[in-house]
Amino acid sequence: MSNHFIAINRGVSGGKISDFTFGTSSSASSDIELRIADVDGQSKVMTDKDVMLALEMIRTALVSRLFTTFPPL
Repeated sequence: MSNHFIAINRGVSGGKISDFTFGTSSSASSDIELRIADVDGQSKVMTDKDVMLALEMIRTALVSRLFTTFPPL
């Protein structure tokens, strides 16, 4: 199992591929980073649908502010 990272820095538009860092090792110099494991806890391959569902759940948690007050307003 390996991890795949997608990272972006604050202040870039995200409209160009060069705005992102992709790789299999952490990009510690980026402001925001997403780590996606090749497989889940049951040794099943992660799909695009799995990732998109997780991102939507994270978005909901951040926007609703029901579960966290991070990041600060």
